[in-house]
Amino acid sequence: MRLSRVSLLAFISQALPVAGLGLPIVVYLPPFYADEMGLGLAAVGWIFMITRFFDVAIDPVFGLLADRYGTRFGRRKPWIALALPILMLSVWMIFAPAGTVGGTYLLFWLLAMYVGWTFATISILAWSAELATDYDARTRVQGAYQAALMVGLITVLIIPAAYELMGAPALRDKMRGVGWFIVVLLPITFIAALAWVPETKVSERAEVHWRDMVGALVGSRPLRRLLAADLLVGLSSGVSGSLIVFIARDAFALGDRSGVLMLAYFVAGCLAIPFWVWLSKRAEKHTALIWAQLYSLVLLPVFLVAPPGNFWAALAMIALFGLPYASHRFLMKAMMADITDDDQVRTGRMQAGVYFGLLAMTEKIGLALAVGITYPLLEWIGFRTGTRNDEAALHGLVLLFVLLPAVLHVLAALVLWRFPLGRAAQRDLRRRIEGDSLSAREAGGEGGAHREAMGG
Repeated sequence: MRLSRVSLLAFISQALPVAGLGLPIVVYLPPFYADEMGLGLAAVGWIFMITRFFDVAIDPVFGLLADRYGTRFGRRKPWIALALPILMLSVWMIFAPAGTVGGTYLLFWLLAMYVGWTFATISILAWSAELATDYDARTRVQGAYQAALMVGLITVLIIPAAYELMGAPALRDKMRGVGWFIVVLLPITFIAALAWVPETKVSERAEVHWRDMVGALVGSRPLRRLLAADLLVGLSSGVSGSLIVFIARDAFALGDRSGVLMLAYFVAGCLAIPFWVWLSKRAEKHTALIWAQLYSLVLLPVFLVAPPGNFWAALAMIALFGLPYASHRFLMKAMMADITDDDQVRTGRMQAGVYFGLLAMTEKIGLALAVGITYPLLEWIGFRTGTRNDEAALHGLVLLFVLLPAVLHVLAALVLWRFPLGRAAQRDLRRRIEGDSLSAREAGGEGGAHREAMGG
């Protein structure tokens, strides 16, 4: 499908409020509730891990249901419309809590927000796989969506940085500002996509037994490799994200200037997206991802010799560290779209929902484990929030920030080595799918063995 420029912009605009949700959950909300709201590191770590695992559990289930049961309006758009009010309410309750709240309050509203987030994000990702079918075109669409995500991330970072520059460094003020950003943009962007972006007709078999679908999932070697790599990279990214505020404030001794440093991190990541798109076109997607892991591995040890109190040195290091940030976030989605072609050849159905549900699941497991592992480890090494830490605790913080992600980057690169579904194999799959679709139309269209479906 060829989208008009207006339709493409409307589609990727949904990334702006989605980005506003993703970053604070890892970077700002845990320290906000642990420190300013007084819930403590261990309690917040457990709450965020529990709700993440709930989110993980519903992703593939929702994807499967969305693939199998559509409506006359399509099988992606109705879920996005339903997600809108759920997200608006839950975001406001989490980002702008009134007065003192407890762990039950945080647990309930996080669960509600994750339900809305799953409805929206899985539907958007499955929709994106159906909008583009060429190997490199998928990279460009995912790259454009990721660029919009990065613009949203940068905007979300500008808000805390602006509060810091105005002399209001309290996380409560920053989170309220981010909440306003998300709540205002959600209806504007989601309604624009629902109105201006069409759903794609999919040619597929009328019925497939559930055993065949499960067998296709279990037997897919590319799927197993991609999910393992995504889990490793997601865990590495989650560890870095959950510690970066403490690294900037305590290890770098820069006080409440973490917002400015994070802004540089994501600006660098956004500017690097065209490079990763170019590299994946010159080589292949998995090769570009391997280079991204190796780059991070080489750069991480620099943090061990970072001079405390030097803002400009910290800014340069954080910016360089951010260059590969976006690479796995859009390249793995483009690779998953290719894997749905392999599944469609084997099962006769387009099941992008369940496949992207699995991809979201592994990334979220990584992020959940990151907060659930690193915060208790911080307490174990003697690091404390709201107080001055000794040299041993600060050194342990930096070691945790460097060593754990380094090991994970090495493992991810090994898993991606010789990935079995590249450009030539994907294009062969598309020829087979399009050939089957043409044969089905010639054999009698909807009355034949296949069908043209908007809703599934």
